[in-house]
Amino acid sequence: MDDVIDRVMTTFAMMRNVDNADLEASRIKLASYIDELASEGQHDQQRLAVKGLAYMRELHEGSPEHHHR
Repeated sequence: MDDVIDRVMTTFAMMRNVDNADLEASRIKLASYIDELASEGQHDQQRLAVKGLAYMRELHEGSPEHHHR
């Protein structure tokens, strides 16, 4: 699943201005989320990437201090 996580992180970093410390903390949460989806039977890497990207958006948009406009 590391390739899915790497793809999501790379895509998200291109979309948002997030510092490395926040990205590393988010990576840990994302890995847990992807593992949870996989344990529930989701193994399609494209679908996992889409869900992972949506999760990252939600994670960062849910906290006002993460808005960089």
